[in-house]
Amino acid sequence: MSPGRIAVISLAAVAVIVALVVGGGGNSSGNGAATSTAGGPPDAPPSGALVVDFVYSPEKEPLVADQIKAFNAQGTKAGGQTVFVKGQIVASGDAQRRIAKGTLKPAIWSPASSLWGRLLNYEADKPYVPDENPSIARTPLVIAMWEPLARALGYPKQPIGFKKVLELAQDPQGLAKLGRPEYGTFRLGHTNPDFSTSGLSAVAAEYYSAIGKREGLTVEDVNAAKVRDEIRAIERSIVHYGDTTLFFSDQLKRYGPAYASAVAMEEATLVDFNRTRGKATKLVGIYPSEGTFFSDNPLIVPNAPWVTPQLKHAADAFVTFLTERVTPAVAAQAGFRPGDPDVKALAPVDASNGANPALPTRVLSLPRPEVLARVKAAWREDRKPANVMLAVDVSGSMSEEGKLEQAKEGLKGFFRQLSPRDRVGLVFFNDKVFPGLPVQTFASGKAKLMSTVRDLLPGGETAWLDATDAAVKKIQALKDSTRINAVVLLTDGADTASRVAPETLRRVLDGQARSEGSTVRVYTIAYGRDANKSALEAVAKASGGKAFTGDPKQIESVYLSISSFF
Repeated sequence: MSPGRIAVISLAAVAVIVALVVGGGGNSSGNGAATSTAGGPPDAPPSGALVVDFVYSPEKEPLVADQIKAFNAQGTKAGGQTVFVKGQIVASGDAQRRIAKGTLKPAIWSPASSLWGRLLNYEADKPYVPDENPSIARTPLVIAMWEPLARALGYPKQPIGFKKVLELAQDPQGLAKLGRPEYGTFRLGHTNPDFSTSGLSAVAAEYYSAIGKREGLTVEDVNAAKVRDEIRAIERSIVHYGDTTLFFSDQLKRYGPAYASAVAMEEATLVDFNRTRGKATKLVGIYPSEGTFFSDNPLIVPNAPWVTPQLKHAADAFVTFLTERVTPAVAAQAGFRPGDPDVKALAPVDASNGANPALPTRVLSLPRPEVLARVKAAWREDRKPANVMLAVDVSGSMSEEGKLEQAKEGLKGFFRQLSPRDRVGLVFFNDKVFPGLPVQTFASGKAKLMSTVRDLLPGGETAWLDATDAAVKKIQALKDSTRINAVVLLTDGADTASRVAPETLRRVLDGQARSEGSTVRVYTIAYGRDANKSALEAVAKASGGKAFTGDPKQIESVYLSISSFF
C-alpha cells in the first residue's frame, strides 16, 4: 500500500473517532469463540461496554498486547458506551476457516497475511474482506538455519535458493555432500499450511521453485503430474509439521539441530529466537534467491452482518489507535519491519539477530485465491503421512457433562483431517488399558475405527500414564522413520491407577525425543477442570510434543489444532 493510501485511511479513521465521541452508539457485541484471550488484564469488560472482538495471529502477541491494554485504559467512548477491545489469539488459517463457517465473528481480524483474507472471500463466497486494509507491520518468510550449516552452504557471501535447500532435504547424504559429514542429514520443517501463514507460503514457494516461476502460479501448474511428484518428494523429506512457528522456535531452543536443520518461518520469529536463545546456537535467515513472500499483518474490519454500524465505528477507532501507536520502533522491538514497505527496518531486525534488512530483493507475488485453495488441497494429498495412536479416557468421570460424547464428536473432526495414507490405531482406558485397534491405514480401518469410538462407554478409575506408555510402545514397535509418529492422549482426571511412574515415562520420552528417526511425540489434552494439566504438560514436553487444554464445548477445535502436526 502506498504512503498516500495509508494517510487517507488514517485520516478517514480519525474522522470516525471524532464522530464516535460526539454521538455514535450501539449495543455490546461479543462472540463465544473458543480461543485464548489476550491483551492482559482486565479480561472482563466494564458493565455496559461495547465489546470489540479482536482476533489476531499468535506471533503478534508482543506487538499488540500492550496496545490493547493502553486503548482500554483510556476509556474511549462510542455513543455513551465505553469501548472495550477483547483480544483473542487464533492461528490465521484456523480463524479463516471458522469465520467462513460462522463460528468465529470478530469485529477486527488480523491474520499474518492478506492471503487469508483472499481465501476467506473465496471459500465463503462472500465479500467479507475489503480490498484495502492497513498493514500494522511486515515480515518476510525466511528459511531459518543454524549458522554453521548455513556457512557450509556459502552463507553469507553466496546467495542460497529454495531449490538448493529443497534438494538438500531430499538427499540422503545430507551435508556430507558438501564436505561436512558430521552435520548428518539435512532435516527441514515447516508449519501446516491449513493453519499457518509460513506453512502456506513455504508450500506455495515450493510450487514456484518446481515450476521456475516467480508470479502467475495457476491451478494447472499445481495439478501438473511432474510438479506434484516433485512436491510429494519434498514433503516426504519434511521431518516435522506444526501449528505455529512459535512451537518450532521452542523446540529448536530445547533440542537444537537434533530437532531440525532448518525451518521456514517469519523473520520476526527468527529475531525473537536469537534474542531469547540463551546458550543455543544462532539461527540465521536465508532469504531465497528466487524470491520470498511477505506477511503484511493487515487490520481487517469485516463487511459482515455481525459487524453492526456502531461496532464498525468502534473497530475503526481501535484500528486508527493501533496504526498510530505501532511505530517503526515499536514494530522493531517485536521483531517486525514497519507496515510501510518504504520505511527501513530498525534494530533489533539486524545481522546480530540473524536478519538482513537489505533482503529480500525479490518478492514473490501472492497466488490468486483459487490457486491457494488448490495448493492447500494438494498439500493434504501429498504431505508426509503419519502413524498416530489415539488414547481415549473412558473412566467414570467421562460420563459427566457429556464429556465422552463430546470427545467422540471431536474425534470425528480429527478423522476428517486425516489422509487415507495415514495409519491410525486406538487404545482406550480407565484403570486398565484396552488394546482397541492396531495401527492401520485410515482408508482400510476407518469404518471399524469410527464404530469402535461410537460404542465407547464410561466407567472405572484413570490410568493415563499406563495408557500413554502403551500407546508410545505400539508406535515405537513399528520402527518407521518414513512417517511422522505420534500419540494423541485425552484424559479428564488425575491418574489414580497407573503402574508406570511419571518420572520414568518422562525420562524415556525425553531420551527418544533427543534423537531423530522414529521419535514418538505425545500430544496431550487436559479435558475439563479436573485434569492434571501440569503432569500432562510435562509428558508432552518431554516427548517434544505439545499440551492442549479443552472442555466439551471446544474439544473439536482442540483436535483440529492437534491435526496440524501431521
